[in-house]
Formats: sequence, C-alpha cells, structure tokens
Amino acid sequence: MKYILFLALVLFSQLFINQTKAQPGNYFPNDCWGVYSWSNWDTKNVTKESHPLIKGAPIVIKWKDLEVEPGTYLFDKLIGDKLKLAVKNGFYTFLMVHVAPNAPRWLYANGVPELQMTPTVDPLGRPRDWTFQYYLDEDYIFYYHRLLREFGKYIKSLPPDLHKLILFVQSAEGSTGDGWPYKGTPLKAGYDITDEAWGEFRINAWQVLKEALSNEKGELTTPILVNYDSNTEKQYVWLLNNLPVIGLKNGMFSHGYHISETKQRLKNWEQFKGNVNARGKEFFSRGEQDGEWAVYGWSTQNPSQAFYWSAIFAIHCGLDMWNVPAEASQGYQFQDAIHFFNRYAGQQSAATATHAFCSLRKGLDASDTLTYTTEIYGEPVKSNIDRYLKIAESFKSNGAKQGDPEKAIGDGMVNRKRKDHNDVGWGILDGNYCRFITQIEPESTSTGWWHKGPRESIYSLFARSINIENNNKAIYFDVDNRFSNNTQSYELRIIWLDEGNARWSVFYDSLDSSKKEAFSVQNANSGEWKEKTVYLNDARFQNKLDKASDIVIRSDGTSDAVFHLIELSKK
Repeated sequence: MKYILFLALVLFSQLFINQTKAQPGNYFPNDCWGVYSWSNWDTKNVTKESHPLIKGAPIVIKWKDLEVEPGTYLFDKLIGDKLKLAVKNGFYTFLMVHVAPNAPRWLYANGVPELQMTPTVDPLGRPRDWTFQYYLDEDYIFYYHRLLREFGKYIKSLPPDLHKLILFVQSAEGSTGDGWPYKGTPLKAGYDITDEAWGEFRINAWQVLKEALSNEKGELTTPILVNYDSNTEKQYVWLLNNLPVIGLKNGMFSHGYHISETKQRLKNWEQFKGNVNARGKEFFSRGEQDGEWAVYGWSTQNPSQAFYWSAIFAIHCGLDMWNVPAEASQGYQFQDAIHFFNRYAGQQSAATATHAFCSLRKGLDASDTLTYTTEIYGEPVKSNIDRYLKIAESFKSNGAKQGDPEKAIGDGMVNRKRKDHNDVGWGILDGNYCRFITQIEPESTSTGWWHKGPRESIYSLFARSINIENNNKAIYFDVDNRFSNNTQSYELRIIWLDEGNARWSVFYDSLDSSKKEAFSVQNANSGEWKEKTVYLNDARFQNKLDKASDIVIRSDGTSDAVFHLIELSKK
C-alpha cells in the first residue's frame, strides 16, 4: 500500500524557546518526550497528581465546538484555559482540531454537501453513525482554510509562557485526525475522492497551516505533525522541501506488538528518517494506544504485560511520544511500561543517548520462506491460516501458541482485536527489540521462548536462553560504538529467569582486560524472574571479546539460562 512506502512525520520548529529548553539547534525541550495521556485532555480527571508519570496531555478540539457559528471561535475557552492549567501541572501539550466526522452543522447550511456513509465499526466493534463533509467542495475549502488561518493567528498571539508548552500542531485534515477523508464509502455516487486528489488537498492544507503558523520572516513558530498512513512520495517530498523539522504520526507502532508488515513498515520509516537527517533536519514522531487494551484478550489476560511489551516495541520502532488512554496512564498501575518508554523516548542518537538495551525475543514470521519453507509449512500467502498454525506447532514445546488465528492474517487494525496471543504473524519482526545494543548471531547461540515463567509476570511473554547444545554456551552483545564513545562508567542491568541450576557469568570488555567478569549467578530454581544491577567504572567496549563482542553471558551448560533484558545506563 502507498502508506507503507515511507513512514513517520511530525513537523515542528519552535521559536519561543526559553533558557530551560534544549540547546540551540534542537527544536524541543530536553524532557518533553515520553508518555502522554489520550485523548482530549480532561482537565478535572487528568492532573499531575492523578497521572504522576506522564509528560503531558493533548488538546484535541472538535471543529463544531470551536467555531460554533461562522467566524465565531472559542479559542480561549478550549485552548487558552487549558494551557494555563498545563503550566500549573507542569505538562506539555500538542494541539489538534478534528474537522470530521460530524462537522459544524452550519457548513451544510452554507452549501457544503453532507454525506451518509456505508456502515463501519470502531476499534472496539461498536457501529458508527457518522456523516462527513465533501472535502473537495469549494465552499468547504474556503471555510476550512479560514479555520486554519485563524487557528494559527491565535497560537502566535499566545504569551511565551503558554506558547512554549505547545510542542507541535497535528494537521488533522481527515477523519478523526487520521490521514484518510472518510470512515466508510459515501452512499451517494460522485463523492468518492481519488488518492491523487486527496493528496493534493492535504498538501494545500499543510501549506495554509504552515503560513498560518509562520512569523513575518516566514519562520515556522510551531512545529507541525502529519499522518503517515496516506502519504505518497509526493507528500513526503513536499514535507522534506518545505518544513524545517519533520515528524509523523504512526499508529501501527503504538497499538501493541506483532502488527502485520512491521518489517517493511519499519524499513521504510528508517529510510525516510535517513532522508530527513540527510537534509540536516530533525525528525520526531508520535503514536497512540486506544481502548482495545481493555477489551481484547491479548491484553486483558495481563494488561501490565501487554503495556510493557507494547512500550518496548514502540521504542524499538523509534516513537518519541506514546499517547496512552487516560484510564491506563493513571497512577502507577502500568508504571513499568511508562517508566521504560519515558527512559528511552527522544533518545534517537546513539552519540547522545544515556541508555541502551536489548530485550531478548524471537518472532515467528510466516512471510519468511527461507526459515519456513513451502514444502513443510505450506503456501506463503498472508491468508493461509494453516501455515501460521504449523509454524506455531513446531515451536509449541517452547511455549508458542496461535490463540486467535483469524486475527493474525489481517492488517494492523485487525491484529489488535485478537482475543488471545498470536505468536506467529505476517511480516512481524523476528528478532530482539533493542536500541544501541544488539545480540550477535542470536539464532545460532540462543533459543526463543514464549510465555516462559510465571504468567503474572510482565517479562514472561518472550525470552531467549543460551543454546547449551552450542560448544560456546554463551550469548554475545555488541554495544554501539557511538553510544560507548568516551564513556567508561555504566550501570549494567540483567533480568533473567531463575529456573534450573545453571551457573552463568557476565563478562565485559574493560580498560585492563578484554574479558573481565562483572558478576556470576548460581540459579536456585525458584521459578521467578530476577534482576541484578552492577556498576562498571572501567568499561571499554571496543569489541575485544569473542565474536568481536563487548558483553558476553556464558553458562556452564547444565540447564537452560533464560534471559529477558540487558541494559546499560551511563553514569
């Protein structure tokens, strides 16, 4: 699909940045990225006291509430008052105006066609009763562009202490802030919109919004974020050529793990980020979790586990902001997930990052014909459920399962409705989730596990063990040279399953030894996940260990040594 050609875009460049913000050359405050609530900020129920772990809350406005009559806007009531509360709560925010569905009724009284749609359901399976405006109508374009201009004028008029809290504005030219015009198909003939026409409509809206948010010198005063899901190369070229800082919303990185086509989606995302960086521009991104976490079995069986692995997946894919429903981001109920995402959010550069991790797992990708041959597993087509089941069966002894096979063959919107765990997917990532630490030769040195250890644990979803049939009986890790450059002091954290009686040791490349022992563990077979953190004050990490590694975990091979995470934090 066209939206898979590239990924990610959220533009922003902020002029009103005070001395507490990032150093010159950066566009955002150093501490702004992380978990935010979702959706529109309920100021009575989402406060720093009720939601102590979040970085802020979005201000999402419906056009019909903002412009109650033609030319009459309630900016202060819907935006200004909330910005004052953001100061009180220590929150950042971003702004978005939903133009559809259920647009202002006065639009239709002024000549804009109102469209009934074919039936659709929301992510929770509830039927929608929505109408949409015809976006290409000349009257509609006039009113929409006027809204954008007045919106930009208001934002630029804000005092610096309020303006600086707005990280970016999301362009929400389609349905519910998405990149597409409709949910469903117009019942009346002649109102379908071609991809080409819709692409032109979006670019024109971005141009108007950019001008509305620019000062007299033509400099953008507030960054702009756009959706990735309906972009073609033409939209990406416009963004690269016209915005000083570029970012995207990518929902498929934020709705949990095991989403179809993630391999290609992530490849294209990284390619586009590379194009942004090649222009000397900055990139940022956001994604949102919706209410499906409280409805579908993959999450409801263990919500803390689901959120934890969703956070790790989102960080692996490179999201900077993760919007989590207000009821899920409240208090400390999912603190492991929120702490993890906050720790890594915004740390896109290995050279400046303070943390690095490798979370061990194995993904079963049914599109992989080299590993899962046609002769054994059947035709490699996405709809072939039997192929998925045969792959899961071959790893059943290691815990793999396919609990809702029909959901695995759909797209991301279908995947997230699975009623149970699906460990086989189509185009899903088949390796570890990581940032700045990679496992060397994982398939030959380690074995993948699923649902290992206590079911109530957040760690038990995935793991890897040292392959004790391998002569080396060790797993090897490479620390990104840019991350370790000129740094010697770290905290090293290891999380493992205390199962069996294996004895294992952790070695690292130090200043005085290419194989220095950090610590050893004798498993006591408690069946619990455990963790240990040690301080390294002499790390060198110049790939001096076996297999040109920086860190090695070696087992005596008496039984499986199972691991979830290795993490480094600079001190």
